[in-house]
Amino acid sequence: MKFPDLSRGMCRQVGVSFFFPEDGERGNGATTYELARTICSGCTVRAECLEWALRHELYGMWGGKSPFERQQIRKKRKINLREILVKDYV
Repeated sequence: MKFPDLSRGMCRQVGVSFFFPEDGERGNGATTYELARTICSGCTVRAECLEWALRHELYGMWGGKSPFERQQIRKKRKINLREILVKDYV
């Protein structure tokens, strides 16, 4: 899958710090993720962002979903991220 054009993303206007908090979903990271989720909620490329992240990203907020939330979606959709990443980099 080719990286999607996210140039119109809301994240491009505010910077990446909201989307990659240092302490994940704990402490201030949870607050930061809520800010990121709010930013993502009005984004026009949210769906493309999430689809990319489901198959390529372990960390950060993508498409309005945290790493844990994406993991749950992968389980439901039977997406094996490890298998995809190995295939992409071999």
